[in-house]
Amino acid sequence: MRSKRLARADRRVCVACGSCVLVCPRQAITVVKGCYAQVNEDLCVGCGKCGKTCPAGCIALEERGSGER
Repeated sequence: MRSKRLARADRRVCVACGSCVLVCPRQAITVVKGCYAQVNEDLCVGCGKCGKTCPAGCIALEERGSGER
C-alpha cells in the first residue's frame, strides 16, 4: 500500500546539493543532470526526511495526485 503523501522538489529553488539523495531510505530521489532533484513517485513513501534535510527548503510533502510535475 502506498503512502498518501509524496515528496515534491521545486526545481526553481533546488541547488542540487544531493542532501535529499543521501537521506532517502528508498533511494527515491535523484539529482538530474546536476541541476535539480527529482522524486520517483513509485518509490517515495512520504517519510519527509528529504524535506527536513534540504538546505534550500525546496522539498515539501503533498497529497498524492496534487501539484505539478
